[in-house]
Amino acid sequence: MILHDFLPSGNGYKIRLLCARLDMKVILKQYDITKGETRTESFLAMNPNGKIPVLELDDGQCLSESNAVLLYLAEQYNSSLLPPDPILRAKVYKWLFWEQYSHEPNIASPRFWLTHNAMTDLKKQMLPDRIKQGHAALKQMEEALADHTYLVGNTMTLADICLFPYTHVAEEGGAYQLSEYPNIQRWIKEIEDLDWFIPITQV
Repeated sequence: MILHDFLPSGNGYKIRLLCARLDMKVILKQYDITKGETRTESFLAMNPNGKIPVLELDDGQCLSESNAVLLYLAEQYNSSLLPPDPILRAKVYKWLFWEQYSHEPNIASPRFWLTHNAMTDLKKQMLPDRIKQGHAALKQMEEALADHTYLVGNTMTLADICLFPYTHVAEEGGAYQLSEYPNIQRWIKEIEDLDWFIPITQV
C-alpha cells in the first residue's frame, strides 16, 4: 500500500503510528501541502477534497479521512484495537468522532497556523476561541485518563492512536502547556515507551 502524506501532519501520523503497531510496511509518498502539491489533477483524482492523508490500497482504491482509514486498517488487520464489547466499541468510536469535531480543529489548527506561517487576520480573530476550546478538549482527556491507563479502560485502543498525534505536539504552536495536564503527560510517556512506537518525524 502507498500512504500519501505530509510528514508533520498529525492526521497522517495516526496512520503511520497504526501501521507501526500492526507491524505493517507501507510506501510513503510525501507532499508539501504548503506548496499546493495536493491540488494537482493526479492528487485530486485520489481525493477530490485535496487533503492528505490518502491510503492507496494494493488494488488501486484510495481511502481518505484519517479516522476512516484507521477503522479500515483496524478492522482488517487487528480487531484487538476495537473492543468486542459493543459499549466499549462505541466509546472508541465516540473518541474518534470527538477528535475531529472538538480536538483537531482546536489543537491542530493553531499549531499549523503558528508553525507554518499560515496566520491571517481572520485566523488571529479566531485564535483565542480556538485556544479556549482546545483547553476544554485537553481537560476532557485529562479527566478521562484520571482513572485509566488509556482513554477506554486499561488497554490501548484505536482511540489512543487517534488522539495521540496532535495531543503530543500541542505545545509546538505555543498555545498550550502540557505540564498543566499531568495525566495526559503520563499517557504520552506510556505510548512513547512502547517498543513499536515511532516518532512523528520518522519516515
